[in-house]
Amino acid sequence: MIQFAMLMIAAALVQTSSLDSPSPKERMDAVEQLATPGNRDAIPVLGEALKKETRSDVRAAMVAGLGRIGTSQAVPVLAETLRSDLNKDVRLQAIDSIQRLYIPLDSSGPIRTIFNRVKSVFSEPDRPQVGNAAIVDSVSKEALSTAMQKDFSDEVRAAAARALGSLKASDQVPAMIATLESPQNREHASVRLEIVQSLGLIRDPAAGPALEKAMRDSNKDVQQQAILAIGLVAYKEARPVVESTFRTAGDKDIRRRALEALALLRDPATTPLFESLLSSPDDYYREMAAEGLARLKYNGALKERYDQEKKPNVHNALAFALVAQGNDDYLAELAAALDSRQDYQAEAYLYELGKFEGKLPQLHNYLRSPNPRVRARMARVVGNIGDPASREPIQALAQDGNVEVMREVTEAMRKLSPR
Repeated sequence: MIQFAMLMIAAALVQTSSLDSPSPKERMDAVEQLATPGNRDAIPVLGEALKKETRSDVRAAMVAGLGRIGTSQAVPVLAETLRSDLNKDVRLQAIDSIQRLYIPLDSSGPIRTIFNRVKSVFSEPDRPQVGNAAIVDSVSKEALSTAMQKDFSDEVRAAAARALGSLKASDQVPAMIATLESPQNREHASVRLEIVQSLGLIRDPAAGPALEKAMRDSNKDVQQQAILAIGLVAYKEARPVVESTFRTAGDKDIRRRALEALALLRDPATTPLFESLLSSPDDYYREMAAEGLARLKYNGALKERYDQEKKPNVHNALAFALVAQGNDDYLAELAAALDSRQDYQAEAYLYELGKFEGKLPQLHNYLRSPNPRVRARMARVVGNIGDPASREPIQALAQDGNVEVMREVTEAMRKLSPR
């Protein structure tokens, strides 16, 4: 045992010395060897090497390695890198790594960075988000907030604003609002857009007034996201304005975002509008009307409309509304839709029912579905809900022979395990 420990120490010393090698490739290889998940001892070593490293691609690898180690001891080094590194891409890599400390992701395979032309998973439309915002270190949030406000690259500022949303940094909402409304940001639409989207993810109603102002932004994308974010933060005071926008806007996309926001608001005053739209010739309007009524616990007659509806997207929305009424038999319809072209829609409904409507025990039943695609997608839904009560039913799939199921089970267990 002593001999093994001595061999490990010797190997670490070799790797450390390689960080001083004149060869960039050898320095990269040393980072790859040192930056293994959980290897806290490597953090100060990489931190010191970062200060001396002249090549930006090697610094980016070191920063990515700190993210792969995945422990909070890396926060000061990453925060300092975000504040002071002169290379924009290294700073972007620091933002990526800060998020990886709190959001479980697969860390297998070689270190890949922006210099390898690898797009950050956090820049994807369906970005991963933190399950428990309480675990996020204040130093990380403050570093991101400072970058959002002061970095000289719009790309870095926008990425930092996006990260604050992914990490649900509610204590940074005032700074985000101030940045959104600052006259200095009138020419920085990409930053405003990410702030508005992040405010929607954080879901703090205090952002409502600022989002209502942003509905009149000069940039159409910012307008649309501000309208949607009003629904996400449940700022009911803006309901008359949003409803008027839906009825009068000449732009089809703006009208759609307004209807989506109304469907999220849970304001009983929208009931007459949704009732009227259930018979609209536009199937998207019918879908949103059914969603809105579902969130209002609407007690009107919906089964007949469900039986008559031909469009799958509206059919699913009506099933969602019927489950919200207490008709749990329609959960089977939503579960079956996980193996359809409307799988993303069904996932969203099942997540909402499990997370907020007390239907999680019923969702566990579909982890035993004979359809492997349903098992896999339900494992993803349950993992995203993040309730520890789901560990046992998810673990029961550990021996499932289907590759897709096993991939989703592994990811779900990562999300359900304490950090």
